[in-house]
Formats: sequence, structure tokens, C-alpha cells
Amino acid sequence: MSRADFLLPPRAALVRAALGVLAVLAVGAVHAQPSAAQMKNRDRLVTTNSCVGCDLAGVNLAGQNLLGADLREADLSRADLRGAFLIGANLFKARLAGVDLSGAVIGGTVMNGADLSGGNLAGVNANRTSFTQAKLAGVDFSGALMERADLEGADLHGANFKDADLYEARFLFADMADTNFLGANLHAADFSEAEVSGMQTDASTTCPDLKPGPCVFQ
Repeated sequence: MSRADFLLPPRAALVRAALGVLAVLAVGAVHAQPSAAQMKNRDRLVTTNSCVGCDLAGVNLAGQNLLGADLREADLSRADLRGAFLIGANLFKARLAGVDLSGAVIGGTVMNGADLSGGNLAGVNANRTSFTQAKLAGVDFSGALMERADLEGADLHGANFKDADLYEARFLFADMADTNFLGANLHAADFSEAEVSGMQTDASTTCPDLKPGPCVFQ
């Protein structure tokens, strides 16, 4: 207990101590280990390559081979999928908020309507992946490979595409407010009808017309 605590009235000191305990409990809850049921679902997925609608929140699937896996509407919030192989997998309307997919290979994966808010997709290989109508606010796509990725109608508010390769990617009707495209390759990307206010580009950005930024969108 600090010297300042001795100077506080007893009740105030107790309140401060109680708040400290609650803060510790809250942190522990965020990082809670997966339950037995969640681990059973994980084993089911690894064995059958399918777990539609399953609760897989917080499970460790790092480096796992999940090519073509059926994970429609599954809950993978906060799951560890670093370096996983998900080529051709179906994650339609899956819940992936806070997921770690850094370095994963998800080319051709269906993530239409999925919620990846706040996720880490740095260095991901997402060539030809479909993110239509997905919730991608605050996602880190830095250094990602996303050639011909489809992000039509996606919420990309505050997403980070620094140094990402977005050749011929589709952003039609997407919300691009406050997105970071510094150092990104946007050659031939389609931003038709997208909300581009606050998009960050500079001389390190390759614009859709192949010219260096800052990019001008009509």
C-alpha cells in the first residue's frame, strides 16, 4: 500500500482496493482459458474439418491445417489462428472479433458477413478472399497480400492497410473512413461508391491509376 493510501480515510482506501481487485478479475476474464466444451469443439473441428455454429472462442488453432473447413456462423472470437491454413474455408457470418490470423493463409476463403472487428490479420495471405458485408472496423491488415480480394459493402472504419498489396481489390460501397493506406498497392482497385472520407494515402501509396499518392478519388 502506498503512502497516499495511509493518508486516505479508511472507507476510501477500501473502495480503491476493491476497484483494484475488480480490475484484476476483468483482465482474467478476458484471457480466460477455453472451456471443456470449447476444447471438445476444437477436437471435432480438427477431426472432421467442420464445426458449423460451434463455440470456439479463444481456442488455439495456430498453424492448424483447416483447408476447406466448414465454419459457418462459428464463434472464433479471440481465437489464435496465427499461421493457420484456411484456403477455401467457409466462415460465412462467423464471429471472429479480436481473432489473431497474422501470417495465416486464407486465400479464397468465404468471410461474407463475418465479424472480424479489431482482429489481427497482419501479413495474412488473403488473395481472392471474399469479405463482402463483413465487419472489419479496426482490423490490422498491414503487409497483407489481398490481390483481387472482395470487400464490397464492408465496414472498414479505422482499418490499417499499411504496405498491403490490394491489386484489383473491390471496395464498392465500403465504408473507408479513417483507413490507413500508406505504402499500400492500390493498382486497379475499385472504389466505386465507397465512402472514402479520411482515407490516408501519401507518396508511398500506389494509387489505382498506378500513380504515386496522395490518391484522389472521384
